[in-house]
Amino acid sequence: MIRVRDIGITLKVPTDAFPFRALASGLAVLREQGFALVEIEPTPFTVILDGELQPRQLARLVAVLEGAGLRFSVHGFGGLNLAYDPRHDLCRKIMRAQIELCRRVGADRLVYHSGLQALEEVRIGNRGTLLSAGELEDGARREAAALRELGRAAADAGVVIAVENLDPHLWEHQLVQSAGLPDSDIDRHLARLRIGPIVRQLEEVDHPNVGMTLDVAHLYLAAHDREFPYLEAVSEAAPWVRHLHVTDNFGRLDTGRPGEGDRRPFGEADLHLPPGWGSIPFHEVFARLPDYRGDLILEIGPGFEDSLAEARSTVREMLSSVGES
Repeated sequence: MIRVRDIGITLKVPTDAFPFRALASGLAVLREQGFALVEIEPTPFTVILDGELQPRQLARLVAVLEGAGLRFSVHGFGGLNLAYDPRHDLCRKIMRAQIELCRRVGADRLVYHSGLQALEEVRIGNRGTLLSAGELEDGARREAAALRELGRAAADAGVVIAVENLDPHLWEHQLVQSAGLPDSDIDRHLARLRIGPIVRQLEEVDHPNVGMTLDVAHLYLAAHDREFPYLEAVSEAAPWVRHLHVTDNFGRLDTGRPGEGDRRPFGEADLHLPPGWGSIPFHEVFARLPDYRGDLILEIGPGFEDSLAEARSTVREMLSSVGES
């Protein structure tokens, strides 16, 4: 049966002013609410610059975290792509810096967004055409090779790199369609929507310090969008899952609205709702993860600060209902 070590929470710190002060106060609030584990993102603290850890910023970050009396996991930079970003060497360098960051703050999980998204360079105008089948395959192999190499560095640091599945967006559909391709081609250019391509990479990597972050909310959106069986996909991921991200939504693709506040009335996209507020069948999800041993991170969005402790209790009850011990 599933055994969750700790139910943690993400903390997103604004980047506009005094991020270290905001981090310290945010951690204090979460500790008061009973959380012992927090997932942090390094972006607001400029702790990595041009692929290198910055000693002054790192020392400030370590000081705040050490004084918080909490455990941590680290969510790496969301836009880092080891498969299709042409700055391959720099991307690997950034990953190594993130691994060292984890070591310095005592985090044993580093979340990495799967790079099996081949549309970004076209979206931002750095490339005029979509990648060919050969380029897609080369990128997937390049990412697997990088993860195999980085797995050794992660092992030395006591860290597991946990590759996360992602969710679909309307702009991705539109970009594929504007290239004159059928909507089914999304599965080639956005392979990280499905579990199978990530698993095949992990099989190729074959390293104990490289596994999967299963984001159950991302997968729910992808399953509805690509019309594949959601719970079967959870089972497919189960042997590889080393980290869990849990929030709720309604499984509905966005319609282009930019922010969660504008999307919530329509129940669309990745809303980062507390579990139980949407339609994800969490009891069945947890039942499909009988061998999972690790942490569970609530990725709840802004506006639900008064519901965080309740969300933790709700998830604990869900886990108990499927026999967690």
